Amino acid sequence: MKHLALVILLFLPSFGIGQQQILQRKITDASYTDLFSKLKTWQNTRASLWRQQLRDLPVEVKDKIIRDADTANVFTWPSLLASKYLEYKRNGNRTNYESDINLRRAKLSQLVAGEMLRQDGTYIPQIANGLWLILEESTWVSPAHIVVQQAGAGLVDPYDSYIDLGAGRVAADLAAIYRALATELDAYSPQLRRKLKYELDKRILEPYLLRKDFWWMGYGKGFVNNWNIWINNNVLRTALLVMDDPEKQKQIVLKVMESSDKFIDYYPEDGACEEGPSYWIHAGGELGTMLQLLKEASADKFDVSQETKIHRMGQYILRMHIDGNRFVNFADALAIEYPTPSKVAIYGDIFKDQDLRNFAAYLWNRHKSTNSSNVQDLLLLAASYKDITKAAPVVNHALEVVYPSLQLVKWQSESMGKGLTFVGIGGHNGVSHNHNDVGSFMLFADNIPVLIDIGVGTYNSKTFSSKRYEIWNMQSQWHSLPTINGVMQQDGAKFRATAVKLPSRDFNHSFSLDIGTAYPAEAAVSSWTRSFQFAPAKQELEMQEKYSLTKTISPQQIHYITSIRPVLDGSDVYIEYDTGKCVLIQSNSKNLVPTIEEQMLTDARHQKVWGEKIYRIHFTEKKMNREATYNFKIKRVERSAGK
Repeated sequence: MKHLALVILLFLPSFGIGQQQILQRKITDASYTDLFSKLKTWQNTRASLWRQQLRDLPVEVKDKIIRDADTANVFTWPSLLASKYLEYKRNGNRTNYESDINLRRAKLSQLVAGEMLRQDGTYIPQIANGLWLILEESTWVSPAHIVVQQAGAGLVDPYDSYIDLGAGRVAADLAAIYRALATELDAYSPQLRRKLKYELDKRILEPYLLRKDFWWMGYGKGFVNNWNIWINNNVLRTALLVMDDPEKQKQIVLKVMESSDKFIDYYPEDGACEEGPSYWIHAGGELGTMLQLLKEASADKFDVSQETKIHRMGQYILRMHIDGNRFVNFADALAIEYPTPSKVAIYGDIFKDQDLRNFAAYLWNRHKSTNSSNVQDLLLLAASYKDITKAAPVVNHALEVVYPSLQLVKWQSESMGKGLTFVGIGGHNGVSHNHNDVGSFMLFADNIPVLIDIGVGTYNSKTFSSKRYEIWNMQSQWHSLPTINGVMQQDGAKFRATAVKLPSRDFNHSFSLDIGTAYPAEAAVSSWTRSFQFAPAKQELEMQEKYSLTKTISPQQIHYITSIRPVLDGSDVYIEYDTGKCVLIQSNSKNLVPTIEEQMLTDARHQKVWGEKIYRIHFTEKKMNREATYNFKIKRVERSAGK
């Protein structure tokens, strides 16, 4: 398929337009009964449909599912120790306990997938073991999330119920198992499903109906993020699959619509995810699966195909794609990500968007991995597998994307990312999963990351605490930004870009913003205007740094971050990203001296993406000035070895 050179300029209001209530307008108290008149039939046909969809998967995929189930069938289930749960409170470690619960859930999912394929009872006793253990767990809430209870961090208070991401996810998995293996589990012991339903009511459905004070529901003031839609989607799935009380079921559905609308209303009109592409999977991606669930459960009566805002929310993941599994990774997003092909395909199906259908096929075609360690993801893939494999596995990239809500610009000089790709962002330092990165940018050459955003490391007790910005990679000095008078940017929504000039409708490649307002008063900066001019034909990016200070305290430094060892040649900096192919950074000023600093990476998450080390290029002033203008040229060049 020919790749079209598209231009996507989203000149729309930056944020959601008030209370749009898209879902509440479509599912009301009055329309509910008609919309879900065939819900009981839908429930009763789930098991047979899921089994058929699993049988339609390729032989090699089914063989892998059976092998995993056979391994899980002799698995020794780990105990969940109170001392491990308390580690988060005592030393900030959340992974030891979470590793144990994740292993339990993965093995149970593998067993269930195997039984749905074999249908001969081979795995039922071990499934019963896994179910019994999970149903007997003191809590499904992560030790890092229980801090919201009145007692604070520590062991769970049985009188203070809470629903977090983990509780929602395991509930939806258990609800699917309740429906998928009803006959087999009842034959083994009818009390299993009775216990399962009881625990889902007590831990999830009843608290959801009774409470409005869970922060993620969106009833209070403040931001709404992926927690809202991710948990709401899992609560909805649990209610639709398990509940048999029509009135209570309706109450759950209507409340889910009300709460989820707060997520959609909070989203900007251009559809951008302020948390980054990694979180789209659990934000816009979860919304898509919710919409598909409502469509199926209502026998196709529920329809959002004319809602352009929701369509844009689905398109975002394609527009932030670089190449392969590389994505734009500002904030806590990861530079290498694996979006679920099914979640992309759902948007393609709802909105008849062939680009998204093809992108889903492209994602699937790269890895063709089937994760039987999560029953929901497996069933989602099985349901969309035929449609995904019918589409052409190609990517249709836009050459220019502008998201006004994020003040984000993405330029590509050539189709499919050959040449240079530039991504710059303005915004403010109060977004969800924020890094202090106002005015930062990334640069790719032939799809290889050259100037990078390091991204987030492994979550720990500091990550979502008042000590967040003690973590080095959250700081502006570890982004491609200046340090002004020795002072870094500060966190908070008031520290933002001003005087922002985004590319205009006539496709001019210029982007400028004043980032001085992202720094605290100690920086003594009146203005720091950072301007970018992209020249696709010349494979060049021109930058200008123009500043005015109220006083000089220390020499100004402009940093560039790269994972490739830079080479100094006088005042020029070469970054060789491929044999003989370089990105050259040049300054026009003799007042700036480039130096290179090496930073070892100790976090496993960073190492997986960037290797053992990264580098920080400093351009440091020799002479301090109250005002100055510095011009840089960054371009793709050829360079012989050793020169």
